[in-house]
Amino acid sequence: MRFRSLSALVAVLLCFALLCGQTAVLSQRFAAAAASQPRTRTLSVGTTRGKIYARDGSLLVDRTTRLLAAAAPCGETRDLLIRVLGEAGANEALRTRAPLLLETRVPQNGDAVRTFSVPVRYAADDVAVHLVGTLDSAGHGATGVERAFDAWLQRQGGSLSVRFSVNANGQALPGLNKEIADRNFNSPAGVALTIDPERQRIVEDALQNSRIQSGCAALLDTGTGEVLALASVPAPDRTGNSAAGDASSLNRALLSYAPGSVMKPLLAAFALENGVSPKTRFTCRGTIRVGDTVFRCYGGRAHGRQTMGEALAHSCNVWFIRLLQGLDASAYLAFCRSLGLGQAVLLCQGLQSEAGALPPLLLLASPGQRSLLAFGQGRLLVTPLQLLRAYHVLATGCLVQPTVLRGAVNGRGLLTPAGRERPARVLKESTVQTLRQLLTRRDDSLPVALAGKTGTAQSGVFRGGKEVCRTWFCGFLPAGNPHYVLVILNEDGTTGAADCVPAAKEICARLVGYAPNG
Repeated sequence: MRFRSLSALVAVLLCFALLCGQTAVLSQRFAAAAASQPRTRTLSVGTTRGKIYARDGSLLVDRTTRLLAAAAPCGETRDLLIRVLGEAGANEALRTRAPLLLETRVPQNGDAVRTFSVPVRYAADDVAVHLVGTLDSAGHGATGVERAFDAWLQRQGGSLSVRFSVNANGQALPGLNKEIADRNFNSPAGVALTIDPERQRIVEDALQNSRIQSGCAALLDTGTGEVLALASVPAPDRTGNSAAGDASSLNRALLSYAPGSVMKPLLAAFALENGVSPKTRFTCRGTIRVGDTVFRCYGGRAHGRQTMGEALAHSCNVWFIRLLQGLDASAYLAFCRSLGLGQAVLLCQGLQSEAGALPPLLLLASPGQRSLLAFGQGRLLVTPLQLLRAYHVLATGCLVQPTVLRGAVNGRGLLTPAGRERPARVLKESTVQTLRQLLTRRDDSLPVALAGKTGTAQSGVFRGGKEVCRTWFCGFLPAGNPHYVLVILNEDGTTGAADCVPAAKEICARLVGYAPNG
């Protein structure tokens, strides 16, 4: 009995051992079969974003590309792997046989590799970078047009990927085993701006060649109200790694500053509209007392008895204080508002300037505050774009809304133009003609006459015990038949003549030969 029980136990153990062996064999067979079953691995070559175009149809972004090769490691791609990864890296890739992306300079296409040209959003020699804007680290619009049209530009983007057949170990299978998924990757859809690349570069070069380290310049087409160039310095960080509020990312054309003497032509226009003759004379002795305050001309210089044109040429504070004393200050404030001061400039939907500030009407009951308004100081703040709009009125008599948007571009590359507001007449033609004469400064070094006004304004900001001055040039050219309005700002300058006029003259000289609406 005992022997039979032992025999039965041995038989059971033998059966169990046999089953384990068969199970192991079957497991190996199943594993081998599973390993040979085709699977896929997808490599994302890249994603794109809607395009941003200049007025001539050229690209302001995605102007350069890089080559990416989607490769399955094998004999066909060995040379490519060695060239990119080195001998050791290539051997490791051939051992694992996992598909991979490689950046290369030489295109190569075959059964196991495909090279793609992938756009690079920004390049070192891009223009209008502050206007175009930047992306954050997540690829969303952070500033400028990129931010204003972020949702639209994202929708117009696409993606490109390559799917390889691999086994369960992730190793690429031999043969024709890659599939390309192109989802709108090279779509031309996006937005078109009014920026002219050549004139933009002229303006940027002039800023670069000037003494302006922190400031901006803007150029407007008088015929259309389109902004042809909008430049700001210093250059922004476009890596997506800059800190929020980084000063270099600020488009200074959108910010508010004290204007100083560039407001004097506006007061002259108001006076002319109200019957004041340009031959009206006031005497300047260098200073004028208004109430308890003494106001001075620059350096306390006495300009003597002078007309409106002479007072503009000398930038005489005393003359313009005397002028406003004989006019209705509240009506002048309303006139400034009619020129667009105190109101934001909407360059395009989602991108606008600050509103600036006009002094409260009650404040003008103070003779001292009225005097400050006469030469662009006190509670008055303006943006460069507001002055661009106001000087367009001085140059043409009409108010336009400056714009940077030409329209939307669809997936077939066709432009749908943006709507435009009709210009509104603000000044009489006689006033315009007189202002053109009064503001023209002859300069034999320039091919055409340039009309305009400089300004130097106290900011109330002190650095190293010294007050920072905002310096300006605002004007138009050619003086007798303006095609362009030009505004230049230096955030921290000496005088408008020293800081901004050299840049204005360079721009004026280089713009000759360009058709105004070309």
